[in-house]
Amino acid sequence: MNADALINSIVEEVLSRLESKLKKATVVFTGGAGGFTDALEQVKLLKDDGWDLKVVLSRSAEYVLTPQFIKNKLEISEIYLEKDVKGLRQFYEGIGAFIIPTLTLNTAVKISLGIADSLTTNLASHIIMSGVPFIAAKNACDLQDPVRKQIGLNKAPGAYLAKMDDHLDNLKQYGITLVDAKDLYKAVQERVFTFSRKTKEPLTGIPKNVHVFKKKVLTRADIIQAKQNQMNLKVSHTTILSPLALETAKDYGVKIIQE
Repeated sequence: MNADALINSIVEEVLSRLESKLKKATVVFTGGAGGFTDALEQVKLLKDDGWDLKVVLSRSAEYVLTPQFIKNKLEISEIYLEKDVKGLRQFYEGIGAFIIPTLTLNTAVKISLGIADSLTTNLASHIIMSGVPFIAAKNACDLQDPVRKQIGLNKAPGAYLAKMDDHLDNLKQYGITLVDAKDLYKAVQERVFTFSRKTKEPLTGIPKNVHVFKKKVLTRADIIQAKQNQMNLKVSHTTILSPLALETAKDYGVKIIQE
């Protein structure tokens, strides 16, 4: 085995171990019904992909969504109910992602305002301050959701709609990723595995001025140098892409092509 092959093998092993370590998530269902079916299917995809999930139901979710139904659909044996939870530490320590598959408008507004008066909002506060990837399905809390219009729930005054949109914008500013329920699995993968080839989408066109990047780790400094040289970067699928490098590349408009 030559040096490059050995390094690639080591990098692959490191990526595999990192992915395994990060595949732990707390999943909190609140009482929102919008997008629930799609969200449940997406959470099942995570479980089938090897994720270690702690599934929690808020008080309203326990009655609206029912624990046994979720157990059966996800094929899991244990669900935590808010009324039985004594401490929160087990739900926010050592996890790779925090997921709310059915974010209600009530919970979204409380998180936006910094109110922490329930299991869900307390956990949300911990997650926001710790920087753990936070992903939520917005179907149940987005008043602009097309389904609401289909069932006639689109009569709110413009000022009310604007205020609720402001709250959702606040969540995004806090670092929360809001997505359609059917895109939950993909969003989790992209937020958590920023170093992995799994998150890369095929490009529709190859940008010009491409430099072949040969180092094993792409850093922010490499992005800045590429910007100064007016170059885009082509990297190997085994190259480790630091989250800061990806963010800098987005800010500077440097394209990263991963083979």
